[in-house]
Amino acid sequence: MNDGSSGEFAVERRSPEETFALLGDDTRIGILRALGETPDDARSFSDLRERVGTEDSGRFNYHLRKLVGSFVRKTDDGYELTYAGRQIVGAMYAGTYTANASVDAIAVPGECPLCDGPLEAAYAEETATLSCRECEEWFNEFSFPPGSLDQFDADELPLAFDRWMSHVVDGVLDGFCHICAGRTTGLLVLDDDDRPFATYPAHVEFTCGRCGGSVRTAPVTPAFMHPGTRGFLFEHGFDVSELPSWAVWSAIDLPEVAVVSRDPPRVEVTVTAGDERLVATVDADASVSDVHRVGQ
Repeated sequence: MNDGSSGEFAVERRSPEETFALLGDDTRIGILRALGETPDDARSFSDLRERVGTEDSGRFNYHLRKLVGSFVRKTDDGYELTYAGRQIVGAMYAGTYTANASVDAIAVPGECPLCDGPLEAAYAEETATLSCRECEEWFNEFSFPPGSLDQFDADELPLAFDRWMSHVVDGVLDGFCHICAGRTTGLLVLDDDDRPFATYPAHVEFTCGRCGGSVRTAPVTPAFMHPGTRGFLFEHGFDVSELPSWAVWSAIDLPEVAVVSRDPPRVEVTVTAGDERLVATVDADASVSDVHRVGQ
C-alpha cells in the first residue's frame, strides 16, 4: 500500500477481459511460446517471425503489436517477454490452463507421524494429497500444477508433492499469496470444540486481501519453517532440505502445542530432539516471535 511517505507510484491496470482477449489467437500464443524458449534473450522481428512460422509479415506485425505493452516489451535489442508474459508462458508449461491429469494412490516410504500407519500420495482434479491409510488425522491436501507431473517418475512424486507444499507455505509465510501474489495476513485461531487439526488446540490461517485465497495449517508449520527450528533439527541429524517432512516428524517426538494466552491468542510449540527441546512462540498474527532452547 502506498501512503505517500516514501514517494508516489502509479499502477496502470487493464481489465481482465481486455487483457485475456489479447491471447485469443494462435499467432499470438506462438509469439509468446517462441519468446519463452529464450526468456533471457531479446529476439529481432525477423527472427521471431521465422520461429513462429508466419509468412505474412504484415499479419505477423499486427499480432505482435497487440501483445506489446501487456505481454511483450520492445527494446533496442528486439522483443522480450514482460513479467506478465513470463507468467503466461510459465502457466502453459505448468499446465495451469491446458492439462488435466490424475495419479492413482502411490505407497509412500515411511510411517505416519501420528499412528505409524502406512502413507500414500495421490493426485486428482489438480489437487495432491499426502495422507495416512489408517488414521484420518494426518492428511495434507493442496493444489499442484498438473503440467509438473510428467517431470517426475511415479516414485518421486510424494517427495515432489511435499517439496511443493513447503514452497507454497514458505511464500505465504513471507506474505505472498500463492494464487495472485497479493499480500497475505496471518491469524492464529484457538480451537475449543471443532478442531480442524485434532492433535492440536489451535490452527493458523493465511488469507490474501486481494483474491481471498487462503492456506490453513497447524501452528507447528510456521514453527517448523523458522530458521531457528531448522538449524536445531539439522544439529540433531535431520536436514529438512533433504528429508521429506513426514520422515522428520516420524523420527522425533510429535511436537507439542500449548495455549499460553487466549487474549491475545498465543501458543508455544515444543520440538524435542535427543536430550534437547526447542520452544517456538506463535503469536496472534501466526508469526514466530521467539525461539529458544531448553535442556531436559
